[in-house]
Amino acid sequence: MTAAMIPTAASDSTSVLARVARGIGALVAVATLFSGFSTWAFNTGRLSLPPLAFMLVVLGCAGTAVMLEPARLGGAKLKVWSAASACLAMLAFLWSSGSEIALQEAQTRTLSAMLLVGFSVLLADGATRTLTRRAIAVATLVTVAINVWEITHPMTFSMALGRSASFYVNPNIAGAALVSGMLLALPIVPARLREAFVLVVGAGVFLTLSRGALLCFGIVIVVLLGTRLLRAQRLSLLAGGGIIVVASAVGTLMASGELSYLSGGAERFVTQRLGIGSREEFSADVSASSRSQLAMHALDMFGERPLTGFGTGATVEWNEPESTHNIYVRHLAEYGVLGAFLMPALLLLAVPRHRRYTSRVYRGAAAAFVTFVACWGVFSHNVADDAFVLIGLALLTALPDADDPEIGA
Repeated sequence: MTAAMIPTAASDSTSVLARVARGIGALVAVATLFSGFSTWAFNTGRLSLPPLAFMLVVLGCAGTAVMLEPARLGGAKLKVWSAASACLAMLAFLWSSGSEIALQEAQTRTLSAMLLVGFSVLLADGATRTLTRRAIAVATLVTVAINVWEITHPMTFSMALGRSASFYVNPNIAGAALVSGMLLALPIVPARLREAFVLVVGAGVFLTLSRGALLCFGIVIVVLLGTRLLRAQRLSLLAGGGIIVVASAVGTLMASGELSYLSGGAERFVTQRLGIGSREEFSADVSASSRSQLAMHALDMFGERPLTGFGTGATVEWNEPESTHNIYVRHLAEYGVLGAFLMPALLLLAVPRHRRYTSRVYRGAAAAFVTFVACWGVFSHNVADDAFVLIGLALLTALPDADDPEIGA
């Protein structure tokens, strides 16, 4: 009797250790990578450890979980996509310029694919997924709080005056991360607080003044309303009250001189950023006009070499000041016709295959997240490298356990 119980006890102990490894890896991933803290802390000298060190910790925890519990590896299709993405990046490097920049791009994309596999392994356990969503909720609210604080402490974190960014430094990335965090945390937010949570995050997104992030936010709100995760009447009432409170607070701050750094050019700056001014004002915004030019240049490159593209890193070392700001045209320019299928395949995989058995709340949040990733790809060429996207994809493609909170009516 006792001898028969020994294998079961050993198995339970191994399962507990695997869960601990998954939990540690997931918390490290959210606290350092999802939040943007590791990059900010390293670049500002607050930490001597580079982001790669935390990535290795995450991959180490995932490897430990695999050794302790090899039967629980997460969804296989996401791993196949990751392998295909890494192989395509390395293969396209063969006909690239072969420069150090091209090699670095190939390495970065391979590392992102490895991280996606690591996240998938870590989040193969239902309890770890719940823990991760809670950690994401905390990280998202902290980011909103820092964005609000940065209104009166401009450029403490942000690289752009008048635009909050928290640890992400880049306001555009900060806005996208907030939308991602909102959608990934929404299923664990009590139903009575969902509208308030969404509006608080929306305020944080607005403070970044990122057009792409604000557009994505608006689109996912429509999806959430369509899936009945949000109540339109309650959302409208809270939004109206929130606008009054915010307007009063901003008026008070401006009267006290706390926002004097925006005086004079504030109105013109906001109208240019949000595109609500005249056509001349919007055209004067270099960011808006240059992105379309970059996209057209990438499409011209695809037209020259439609079969193979110009190779990995071609849109990084071209004669433009920055890359495409669009992952779809970047893949076309660098990978050729094969690049046209890379992101659509990932988006299809992100729709959970087990959706018939997934609760309405998780199903609606997943649909909104897939919509967000698809839209954000139009504004960012790094969407497949961002931790706040990769962790979300791993969450969505994980297979639910029998007692998983994701299962329900």
